[in-house]
Amino acid sequence: MRKVLMALLMVAGAGCLNEDVVGTKTATGVYTLRTINNTQLPWTVPASGTTKTEILDAVVTLYQGGTYAETSHVRVTTNGVAATQTREDTGSYNFFGISVTMVSSAGNPERRGRIEVSTMTIVEEGKTSVYQK
Repeated sequence: MRKVLMALLMVAGAGCLNEDVVGTKTATGVYTLRTINNTQLPWTVPASGTTKTEILDAVVTLYQGGTYAETSHVRVTTNGVAATQTREDTGSYNFFGISVTMVSSAGNPERRGRIEVSTMTIVEEGKTSVYQK
């Protein structure tokens, strides 16, 4: 009877496993921005006026110990004159299940999303960014 009970517990426990749950060891690494709002890059930031801002690329690196670094390139066109800028950010991150929260050291708004297998999706006001590892 004890063996049958153990076997049933093992089967029930295996059914509760969630392969999408990640930890810091599986989530760390380099994530490259692929799409914003289901649109390939470059992505034009909605704005009015004569200035146009486009996100060209972005890379987020999640390090062991709960820190991150992000580098992105944007093209800003004002009155027909374009200039490319590099933007950098660092901070800390933490997990709860598959949810990730990134807090900028520079005081930028907190970013929230999820990491499932090798995809990180960050949802911000009016923008969903999908990164691939």
